[in-house]
Amino acid sequence: MKILLIFTLCLISDGGADENVTGYSGGRVLIKCNYNTEYRKNQKYFCKGSGRSCSEQIKIGAKNEWIHSGRFSLFDDTNLPKIRVQIRQLTVEDTGTYRCGVDQVGKDIYTPVELKVKEDLSYEKSISKTVHVGGDLNISCKYPESLRSDPKFLCKTSLQRAACAYKLSVKESRKYVNEGKFSLYDDRETQMLTVSIRNVTEQDSSEYWCGAEATWKSDHGYRVYFTQINLTVTDPRVPVSASVPTKYSSSSLPTSSSSSSLLSTPTSLERGFPASTVITVSVILLLLLIGVIFLIVILHKRCRTQSPGTMTPTYRETNGDYENDPNVLHFQSKQMTNQSDSVFQSLNPNTNQSDSVYQSLNPKSNQSDSVYQSLKY
Repeated sequence: MKILLIFTLCLISDGGADENVTGYSGGRVLIKCNYNTEYRKNQKYFCKGSGRSCSEQIKIGAKNEWIHSGRFSLFDDTNLPKIRVQIRQLTVEDTGTYRCGVDQVGKDIYTPVELKVKEDLSYEKSISKTVHVGGDLNISCKYPESLRSDPKFLCKTSLQRAACAYKLSVKESRKYVNEGKFSLYDDRETQMLTVSIRNVTEQDSSEYWCGAEATWKSDHGYRVYFTQINLTVTDPRVPVSASVPTKYSSSSLPTSSSSSSLLSTPTSLERGFPASTVITVSVILLLLLIGVIFLIVILHKRCRTQSPGTMTPTYRETNGDYENDPNVLHFQSKQMTNQSDSVFQSLNPNTNQSDSVYQSLNPKSNQSDSVYQSLKY
């Protein structure tokens, strides 16, 4: 009788045969474990190990919602009834024996799970893409050899949910499956799953996963997530946040109160125009400013050169055109006697003409520093 009772307890405590699950480092696995309807109200848990040494990873009392603890998430689906467990960011160290358990008085009910995590470097673990609104996305997810014959799927995650929302799946090789804007194509010869999303919108920005279903519909089925897709959808249309007047009238010139708003315009323009446009306009304005400054300097120098107070007359000296010119002589005769710094000086031999340019033609005058001296001797 005692032997029969012990045997019965063993059957109750073990939920059935072991589940064998294979995952890949960097990816995810979704495991499901069945339990009897009479345990719907009991707490559920997931632990690693065997016997009393099973280390609890997550334990929940909530029903029909995802509860998270580190890399582990658990969902108690009381409608089926099933326990769903997801493990994220798998590593080789996660390999081992686990239990899906139902907490109860006495000995717990559990289903053993054998998890093996492999390291496979033959495919990309993560892909990031940026697409403009209205564009199309095409990505190829290469998968491990062991998943060749399994159906493939695409799912979408969100920050609020640990589960990956199922989009569509493909069960045959080299056959397109379409659903809305999504399509899948599985080429088992090349071990390549092609994902297409048409006419993307900003709402399509999210994290997606390429995955495979290993006998998912059976009691011991599970899902493997092997490639993560990070999709960012951007809007190429850049709104202009500020308008700049092309010219001012006397009534529209900025006052002290409006000058601060004009000074803040470049910040708005930087948000409204591409950086290349702003740089180009700035360079053109700088070159125009340099040209204006250069023109002002040239005009200023020319005005100083032509000023009457500083201008020194120049004359042609060919053939002595100004020697003994009556007009010049008449002009010089009207100057003051003290004409040491004059340009045209008197022909009076008694005057001091040491610094004159045009001096007397009288050989008796002092003309040591003159430019034009007497030609009569």
